[in-house]
Amino acid sequence: MSSSAKSNSIRQLTNKDVTKAAWTLLEAFEEDSLSKLLMRHITDIRERKFCELSLYEAYLRQHIAKGIVLGQGETSAGFETVSIWSTPDSEARGLDSFTNLMEAGYGKVWNLSGAEGREKIFNGMWPLLHDSCERITHGDVRFRGKGVYTLVYVGSTVAARGKGNLRKMFSYMFENYVDTGAGSLTYLESSSVVNIPIYEKFGFHVVENIMLGEKFEGAVEGEHFAVMNVMIRGIKGHDWTKDSADAGKL
Repeated sequence: MSSSAKSNSIRQLTNKDVTKAAWTLLEAFEEDSLSKLLMRHITDIRERKFCELSLYEAYLRQHIAKGIVLGQGETSAGFETVSIWSTPDSEARGLDSFTNLMEAGYGKVWNLSGAEGREKIFNGMWPLLHDSCERITHGDVRFRGKGVYTLVYVGSTVAARGKGNLRKMFSYMFENYVDTGAGSLTYLESSSVVNIPIYEKFGFHVVENIMLGEKFEGAVEGEHFAVMNVMIRGIKGHDWTKDSADAGKL
């Protein structure tokens, strides 16, 4: 993706932008342990890339319809940075409805990923992430009853890293959505431990780690398991770690 950015401005993406945005995410998560785990069973490199692109395209269409998808630094080939968000009312609006999922293209992902991929994506990752989010945000008194914006994906091309795009992306979301009115929590799962200090700069704190796959003696991250660090930013940047959790959990 060598073309120079036409603009460093941020805009909401539409279905016309899906192909370009998917290529950005493909490059951004090329070495990501979760991405490797989900697709490692596809031995043909071209088939694997096609399946990965189809998965990113489906995520993009799903959230363009019922959430927020942002692109920054548009080039002729793609975007420098792309982020995918669900909003406090995304689920009520049908984010995970059968109709929205099929229109987004998950049927294509189902067919391309094969039996092993379907087990990891649809029966493994999705229920794990959904149930963990519900348990954490509904069960902890510090989060219970608050609106939640979820950062589903944020990725930058290699050439764009270090340019401050993530800071601008977060500022845009906080100022225009997350921190408006009474404010909302911001939730994410990072599959790279090196990103924890980066997110901490924006007010996120680790809640817990969750694991997809199985970790055993000799297991390799990205082949047998992937660890996701759940992080939450409090209302308008409030440090929730200083609040008491003595009220217990549901």
